[in-house]
Amino acid sequence: MPTAAGGLASATEGGLIFALGGDTSGEAKSLDTVQAYNPKTNRWRVLAPMSTARAMPGAASVAGQIYAIGGFTTAGDALSTVESYNPRTGRWRTDAPLPVATGQITAAAHAGRIYALGGFDEAGHALATLEIYDPSTNAWTIGKPMPTARALAQATWSGGHLYAIGGTDAEGNRLGVVEAYDPQTNTWQTKAPLPIPRAHPAVATLGDGQIIAAGGGTKTHQPLSDVELYTPSANAWQKLTPLLQASSGGPTGAVVNGDVFYVIGGFTNGTNLHASRFVEATTVR
Repeated sequence: MPTAAGGLASATEGGLIFALGGDTSGEAKSLDTVQAYNPKTNRWRVLAPMSTARAMPGAASVAGQIYAIGGFTTAGDALSTVESYNPRTGRWRTDAPLPVATGQITAAAHAGRIYALGGFDEAGHALATLEIYDPSTNAWTIGKPMPTARALAQATWSGGHLYAIGGTDAEGNRLGVVEAYDPQTNTWQTKAPLPIPRAHPAVATLGDGQIIAAGGGTKTHQPLSDVELYTPSANAWQKLTPLLQASSGGPTGAVVNGDVFYVIGGFTNGTNLHASRFVEATTVR
């Protein structure tokens, strides 16, 4: 990865993995960087920057557009701004803002809509919010809140359900809570928790519907190398081979070709928060 970063977000589109924004080491400066990884060539490319520098944004891809959602400024102010990138034109546009300015938010797309979950608001309150964006109308609507308010969670879809995984509460306690949302009934259900509570793990869904969670941070920001696999039909987690490099505070995950799981960036230690360029991949079968 060209720019070392923690607290970034990722989305996949057209066989590429897009890494958006994040934090630098030391000064914790928010980034406007956009970087695209091509798994076929094993190469990164730097793209046009976002209009707004942001750390801990949400990101998702819908109808060929890459969306950057909320996040924090370098000064620590929560953002409501939303912008989208068209890989065909290389241009960004401004879209309808979030109903509530939110940092450390997570997002995932399904059936042409983006679902944004939780985060911290401007006052530092952990949110349970579910906000749903429809690109066809450029408008947000409100869904049923999560049972558990949290920030620094990760979200992914499997079997038509939206999973909110891990995170932290307003006191900094790391959470193992896993909750699943059914958009057909607008209801949430509690699932088997993560074996190790953590904030901001790298999460993605494999082609067979299993969910993989890797790394993340403890309450003291110590990085984790643990990797776990969730099988929705069994409502159970199992351990996999650990990461080569432990990562906390914002590694991001993506799946390519249904079974290759990538973990990108993050922070590699607890106190000084050294941002990482490290990228690793594993094939899960």
